[in-house]
Amino acid sequence: MTNDKKFKTIIERLKIEEANLEPIHISAMVITGYLDDLAKAGLIESAWTVTKSGENIRAVCEEFDWKPSDKDIFAFVSGMVEEKERAAFMLILKKYRDDRAGLLEEFKKSKS
Repeated sequence: MTNDKKFKTIIERLKIEEANLEPIHISAMVITGYLDDLAKAGLIESAWTVTKSGENIRAVCEEFDWKPSDKDIFAFVSGMVEEKERAAFMLILKKYRDDRAGLLEEFKKSKS
């Protein structure tokens, strides 16, 4: 399924007006969820948390395997993270997107 089809299906499933949303908005919600997960795991400190409705949106996105692109991650980090911390945040977010279990296992090993 293409990203366009995934986006339309996610919007339909969530019963949201498509007119005000773009794929970057869905990616931002997923990225915020990543940050929430990483904070709960103790990997980062995050000012962002996901609400119950945000968790529902993220669940639907994951059901359709919505993954933020590198460009989406760059846009999110550029707008939300101080410049000196951007590279590290982008690396962590990309690793989490691509291999959640591996990143968390790496973190556990380095912590012990």
